[in-house]
Amino acid sequence: MRFALTLTATLLASTAALANDILIRADISEATVFLSGANITRRATVTMPPGDHRLLIAMPDAGQADLIEVTGPGGERLGTPHWISGHVIAEGALDDPAQAAARAAVLAAEDAVQRAQDDLAAADTALRALEVQNDYLAALGRGGPDGAVMPADPGQIAQTLATLGAETARIETALLTARIARRRQVDALADRQDALNAARADLARLRPFGTTIDVIEVSLRAEAETVLPLALDYLSYGAGWEPAYELRLDSDDGTLAVDRFISVYTSGAARWENVTMTFSTGQPNRQRGPSTLSPTPARIMDQPPSLAMPEARLGDILPSAMLDGAEPAPRAEVQVNGLSVSYPYADPVSIGPGGEAVLPLDTLDLTAETQARAVPRLDQTAFLVAMARNDSGTPILPGPARFYRDGALIGDDVLPLIAAGARADFAFGPLDHLRLVWIDRSLAEGDRGLFTTTNTQMRDIAFGVENTGDSAEPVRVLYATPFAEQDDLDLTLTLSPSPDARDIDDLRGVQAWDLTVAPGQTALIEMQVDFDWPDGQILTWRP
Repeated sequence: MRFALTLTATLLASTAALANDILIRADISEATVFLSGANITRRATVTMPPGDHRLLIAMPDAGQADLIEVTGPGGERLGTPHWISGHVIAEGALDDPAQAAARAAVLAAEDAVQRAQDDLAAADTALRALEVQNDYLAALGRGGPDGAVMPADPGQIAQTLATLGAETARIETALLTARIARRRQVDALADRQDALNAARADLARLRPFGTTIDVIEVSLRAEAETVLPLALDYLSYGAGWEPAYELRLDSDDGTLAVDRFISVYTSGAARWENVTMTFSTGQPNRQRGPSTLSPTPARIMDQPPSLAMPEARLGDILPSAMLDGAEPAPRAEVQVNGLSVSYPYADPVSIGPGGEAVLPLDTLDLTAETQARAVPRLDQTAFLVAMARNDSGTPILPGPARFYRDGALIGDDVLPLIAAGARADFAFGPLDHLRLVWIDRSLAEGDRGLFTTTNTQMRDIAFGVENTGDSAEPVRVLYATPFAEQDDLDLTLTLSPSPDARDIDDLRGVQAWDLTVAPGQTALIEMQVDFDWPDGQILTWRP
């Protein structure tokens, strides 16, 4: 009979008389894992005879759980769950088949160790008996008060010596055999101990329940024998995930492969074995509603004391109304709004005792344009940059990434959020054959020297790229040229050649030159700038 329960029956207390305790193992079956936290489902089937029962569902991570709910078929709630910590059970009472087999292997290995210890003890006993006999023969041979008495009949001397010699040879041979046998017993004991340690390690890797566990208690009444499938659902912050990436650029054909991975972690005592997982970017702990406003009346106050006064305190400087219940404002907040993506994982996931697993997700193939990008004055070489659009139809979430150029590892970094359809630049390391040049010709002698009065300065700068390679290279050179925002500062700027693009990325004064540098040649850009400003003021600018 299925589900013959009176769900409206009286819920029994944990100490209720006449209640039959039914211990249940409910392993993690499914989980929706958020960036921080997880909705976890444990499942089990229990057979209940008629009467009142107390279901005790083993839950090692009960201390990390919130919003615990036990349901039966159709999602009907089965009473009110209660957490009981440190419930005592028999060793192995909740073993699954693999754990039971591993535990049996441990018991067999323990018996083998005990037998080996017994065999070694027997070998020691036999060896000590032979050593006593040998000591006795040695005493007889030494003579003296404890030695052998010479026969009165001289004809018996030879017989006595022969008997002592034969017994000595027999006992020495037996001693050698016994010592060899003992060494073998010592080796056998060491082998049995190694096997026992391995069996215990195998059992520990399966993470069996101990003899005290945390359980969730639910009290129910069955009117007839009932086979009840149940689910235990809860929210836990003992799990989470983050994306990880490997970006592989083929600089010849301009293809950019973004291998995506899921790095999932768990903490606590829960065992995650063959769990159906869905990874979500949802945030269950995110603020659910608008903030509450409080009245903010305007007040006047006496001039506050200087903050530099050594005895000044916060209460002396700010009115008490600003201190009551006040919390310091955060220095910065990072929020990603309006983004919720789920990734149902195709295969069941198992997470070992270390609590971490890296799972391959998929590969995004992006078409990229590559560019040698140079920033003289700040860098020594140009860098290879891949410019790509995220046309995968899904956002690329923030996460750690490794960068490979033509199969070689270039370095690692953290990717920012790249929305679907957005463009992004990815740097793939230095181009050592494109060396950057920066020259301040204002510091040379003669008319081009640095000329400065109290209100005038003239600078002559050259910057560019030297190509030490064996083929011509297109390079984009970027430079932040000066500009004036004050009416009193006169600035005359001359650039040769003229920039190909101005105010790059809406940054005023950032100019770009698209050059093709021949092998063995140096391409330079000349910049002259004249400043004129009123007396008594100071120019702040660095080329």
